[in-house]
Amino acid sequence: MQTFKTNLLTLAVLSAISMQTHADTLTDAAAEKDVEVISVLGKRVSYANNTTDESAKLAKAPIGNVMDLIDNLPGINVGQGDAFGGDDYTTTISMRGFVIDRADQQLGITIDGVPNGGSAYAGGSKANRYLDTENTRLVEVGQGSADIASASLDALGGTINFVSANPEMAAGARFAYTSGSHNARRYYARYDTGEILGNTTAYFSISDSFNNRWMGTGSNGNSDRLHVEFKSVTELEQGRITARVSYDDAHEDNYQPVSLAHFKRTPRWDGLTTNWTGDPQIDQNFAEAWSTLRENTLVYVKTEWYLSDNLELNVTPYLHLQNGRGDWLPPFQVYATDANGNRINRGNGTKRVNYTHVTDNGTPILDGNNDQAGASLVSSYRHTHYDKTRFGTTANLSWELGDHRLRSGVWLESQERNQTRDWHDVIDPRVSYQFNEQPYWVQFDDDYKHDVTKFYLQDQITLGDVQLTLGVQKYLVELSRTDNLNGKGKDTLKSDSDWLPSAGVVYTLNSKVELFAGYSKNFKAISDSILENKKTSELANLSPETATNMDLGIRYFGEQFSFSSAIYNVKFNDRVVLLRYATSADGTPNYLAAGDGNFDNVGGVKASGFETSFDWRLQQNLNLTGAITLNRAEYSQDVLTSKTTPAGQPALVKDYRKGDKLAGIPEKMLSLGLNYHNGNYRVGLSGKYVASYFGAAKHTFNSDGTEAWNRDELPTHTLLNAYLGYEKSLDNSSFFSGLDLAFVINNLTDKNYITGGSEGAYLIGAGRTASFTVSLNF
Repeated sequence: MQTFKTNLLTLAVLSAISMQTHADTLTDAAAEKDVEVISVLGKRVSYANNTTDESAKLAKAPIGNVMDLIDNLPGINVGQGDAFGGDDYTTTISMRGFVIDRADQQLGITIDGVPNGGSAYAGGSKANRYLDTENTRLVEVGQGSADIASASLDALGGTINFVSANPEMAAGARFAYTSGSHNARRYYARYDTGEILGNTTAYFSISDSFNNRWMGTGSNGNSDRLHVEFKSVTELEQGRITARVSYDDAHEDNYQPVSLAHFKRTPRWDGLTTNWTGDPQIDQNFAEAWSTLRENTLVYVKTEWYLSDNLELNVTPYLHLQNGRGDWLPPFQVYATDANGNRINRGNGTKRVNYTHVTDNGTPILDGNNDQAGASLVSSYRHTHYDKTRFGTTANLSWELGDHRLRSGVWLESQERNQTRDWHDVIDPRVSYQFNEQPYWVQFDDDYKHDVTKFYLQDQITLGDVQLTLGVQKYLVELSRTDNLNGKGKDTLKSDSDWLPSAGVVYTLNSKVELFAGYSKNFKAISDSILENKKTSELANLSPETATNMDLGIRYFGEQFSFSSAIYNVKFNDRVVLLRYATSADGTPNYLAAGDGNFDNVGGVKASGFETSFDWRLQQNLNLTGAITLNRAEYSQDVLTSKTTPAGQPALVKDYRKGDKLAGIPEKMLSLGLNYHNGNYRVGLSGKYVASYFGAAKHTFNSDGTEAWNRDELPTHTLLNAYLGYEKSLDNSSFFSGLDLAFVINNLTDKNYITGGSEGAYLIGAGRTASFTVSLNF
C-alpha cells in the first residue's frame, strides 16, 4: 500500500459531503412511493430482489465506482481491474450464471428507470458513467426477473436499477476531498438550492478524480475523470416533474487480463510495462498506451401525472450522447493495397503487409531486409472511435380498478452510432508514443442504427392475503449496419421477441411473513456488434437469446431480524458467444482484426440455486448484515466445432460439453458486514468469501494432445474491508455547519486474488487500498 502524499492534518480540514447525508437520503428513499423499499430485502413483489443500504456506501471510498455498491448482495460478484474501479475495460459482473464483461452483456442496467444504452465496452456505458456514489440513493437489483416496465435489451438475467438521490429541502453546500493509495485524489462539491419558486428543489454537483494504476511504478498509467450532475424536482398540484443531467469525461488506462498460469507466477503484475524502452516489441505493452477515452451526456425529463384518484401516467423522454476512443500500440505499420497493388489509405484493401522498419528516406521496408544502413523502427497508435446518439421515451399508465391494478406501457428508442478505426504513425518510437494526428490508414468506417419498440400489459390482482400478477411484453427491434469503406453495403436484421409472459404470486401469512413465487421469460436482442464481421445472409440462423426464470421464496420482517430467501431455476436458450480475436504465440492481440470477433449460438445453460440476505440488529447501534449464494450453472447441450489437433489434423470436437460447469461463475459466496454507529462515531468491518470455481470451459488441446474442457480452477479468496468515520454537526455561529471524516481500507489483509474477467482471461484483484475523505457542509 502506498503512503498518502497529502498531510492528514490538512485532510482533516477538507472533505465530508457524502457521509453526512446518508441518514437523510435513506429517509428520502423510504418516502418515495414508487420505490417501496423494505430495508435491504427489496420490494414486496413476486420475484427475488434486493436493495443496497447505507452500509454499502460507508464501506466504499467515494472515489470508487458506483458498480461496487452491489457486490455484497446475494448472487452477485463484481470484478474491477482497478483499485478504485477506474477501468471500464476490466469491469465485470456475474449474477445467477449471467454476466456483463467485454464479451457478453446479459444483465440490464437502468438509471432512474432510463435505459443505459448497453454495457458493452464498444459503445456501451455502465452506471458509473452517469452517477457519483454520493448522488446515488440506492440500487435495486432484480435477480433473475425485473419489473415488467424495465427498459433494457440485455435483461436476460435481471435488471440493476441505480436510483439517484433527490435534492435536499434546505439550501446548503458541501465540499469533500479524498486522498488515498496509488496517488488517488478527488474533489467533490455540491450545491442544493433548497425550495425555490415555492415548489422546486434542485442540486448541482461536480467531481474531479485521479488515481494511478495500482500495480507497477514509473509511468504505470492512470484514471482521470471529470463528472457533473444536475437534478431538479418540481411538485405540481396534480403531478411532479423531475429533470436530470449527467456529464462524464473519463480517460482510463487499462489493465490486461491474464492467464491463470500468469497469475500464479506474478499475482501483482498484468504484463503491461511501466517504462518506455524504445523497442516497439516491448513498448506495445506500455500501460499508458492501453487507454479508454469516453465522454457521456445523459438528459431526461420525467413527468408524473395523477389524472384521477386511481389513474397515473408517467412519461420520460431522454437523450444520450457519447463519443470516445480505444487505444492500442501495434509494433508495426500496415501497408494496405488494392487489387492492382496500389497503396491505399482507406479500407481493408486486397492485401495488407506489416512492416517494422523504413529506409532513411521513410520508404517502408516490405521484404524484411531491416539491417540496411539508415533503417529505423516504426510503430502505430491504433484508435477505434465510438460516436453515438440515442434518444427515446418511456411511458407507463397505472389504473387502480377495484381489486385490480392494471399497468401498460411502451418504450421507444432510436439509436445511431458510428465506429471507425484509424492508424496513426508514432513520430519517434525511440522516445515516446506521441503520434501524428493525421492517420495514415483508416481501416473501417461503419454506421449502425437500431430502433426499439417495447410494449407491455400487466394485471395485479389482490384477493385478500394473496396478490396475483399476470403480464406479457414484446420487443420489436430492427438493426442495420452501413459499411462506408469496404464495399459491404448495408445490412439490416430484425431481432423481435416472441410474446414474453410473466406470472407471480405473493401470499401474506401475517404482518411479518410473506411467501412469493414468480415466473418470467426474459429476452436479449441481438446486438448490432454482431454485424461487424458478418453479412445478414450469414446470420440467418442466429437467434436472439432468451431465458426462463422461476423463483420461490420467503420474506420475514421482524423488529430485530429480517431476511429474504429464494430458490431459483433458470434455463438460458440460444446463448450467443463471442469467438474472440486470434492471438499470436506470445498472447498479443491480433491488431488487424476488423472487430472484436465473430458470434454464434453455442447452445444453452441451465442454473439453479439458493440465495438469502438478512439484516440482524444485535443492539440498538449494532447490526449484522449478510448474504449467502449457492449456485450451480452448467451447459445444457453439447456444442460441436471443427479444430486442428496439435499434430495438425482436422477434428470435430465438443467445444462445450453438456453437464460441464459454466465458466466464470462463482458457485458459493458468503458476505457479512458488521456495522456500529454511536453518536458521532461509526465503524464497520465486512468480508466476502468466494469459493473456487472454473474459469474456462471451452475445448482445448493440451500440449500432449489430450483434450480438456472445464479447467483453470480459480482459487478461493476472502476479502476484508473496514471503515471508520466521525461526523460532527456545528452550531450556527460556525462558518461550517458540519464536518465528516471517513477512512476506508479495502482488501485489509492484502490478499492476492482473481477478481473476475472472462473465459480464460482473468483480472488480477487490487492489493490493500486505503483512502481518507474529509467533508465540510456549509
